[in-house]
Order: sequence, then C-alpha cells, then structure tokens
Amino acid sequence: RLYFPRFFFLSNDEMLEILSETKDPTRVQPHLKKCFEGIDSIKFEESLEITAMNSVEKESVPLKTIIDTNKANGAVEKWLGEVEYAMF
Repeated sequence: RLYFPRFFFLSNDEMLEILSETKDPTRVQPHLKKCFEGIDSIKFEESLEITAMNSVEKESVPLKTIIDTNKANGAVEKWLGEVEYAMF
C-alpha cells in the first residue's frame, strides 16, 4: 500500500485478490472504482496494453501514452501508477 497509496481504499481481501492475480492485469477491473473516482474500467488490448479509461456513463477517454502492463513484470502498483499519471 505504501507503493501505491490508492490501495488504502481497498480491503485486505481485495488487496489479496489483486496481488494473487498479478499475471492477469484485467483482474483489477472490479476494484478500479474504489481506487479512482469516475473510472469504471480501463480498456485492455489483446497484448494487455491499456489504451483508454471508461466512465460509468460509458464515456471513453483515450490515453495519450499507451501503458504496457507487461513491462511492470507483475507489479500492479507500477502500471496503476502509470494510469494515475496519464490522467494529468
């Protein structure tokens, strides 16, 4: 949680679920609403690259920089930090 402070919004069980599924970044989707206000989901390509953020109203905001989750080598907090940075 210290590496990605937004994890403090998640319960211990939710944290365990995310960290136990680091090989599949898409498993984070159900927990995004608690980490990021206004984000319902993120768009993953087949190569597990993140290309857009989606709101509850189904609005899609493309990212200026594509985020490659494979480069994080299973470090969820790393690519979620990149998603956070891409919002600015």
